[in-house]
Amino acid sequence: MLIDFAHQGALTKYRILSNTITPRPIAWISTISQSGTSNLAPFSFFSVVSSNPAIFSLCIGTKSNGEHKDTLRNLLDTKKATINLIMVDLLPQLEQSSQELPYDTSEASAFAISLQAVHTQYPPIVQDVKVAYFCDLVETKSFGGSDISVFLEAKECFIDDVIYREDLRFLPPHLGRVGKYYLQVSELIDPSKP
Repeated sequence: MLIDFAHQGALTKYRILSNTITPRPIAWISTISQSGTSNLAPFSFFSVVSSNPAIFSLCIGTKSNGEHKDTLRNLLDTKKATINLIMVDLLPQLEQSSQELPYDTSEASAFAISLQAVHTQYPPIVQDVKVAYFCDLVETKSFGGSDISVFLEAKECFIDDVIYREDLRFLPPHLGRVGKYYLQVSELIDPSKP
């Protein structure tokens, strides 16, 4: 079937992308509001766009009332974010933090999600995550719809000592998104072996 995106609504395009570009990594983004309130929200339209400098892209939609999501508001105000990579143990908390709350309400407080400050210049990480990136806002771009593309530069990376290896050959037990489902990434396939 050939599907012309010019004749499809936003929801149809979203569903096609969500179910075919898989598994998508999940960025559990930690930001801080100007008043100091921590915000935590998951985003699955997230990827690496450059390794040097280390740049991530993130697609942020709007709240149900059409306003900017808290993550975008905080990023525009503070220019700082921490990207936490999710594991299956934290899936219930991740799902809870996806709920739309009033601005300046902390998901961490509302859903008893423990945060840990590991870098003085950036928002805290989610306690027990194995990998997190401390990022500065590079720029935002709108392509005409309600979504905003956000580009973040990773300035530092946290890797838990439990999984870190000097040769950098490790496989963090992350979750990816496939449509409305999650997929645990836990197996490496060596293409040189039959």
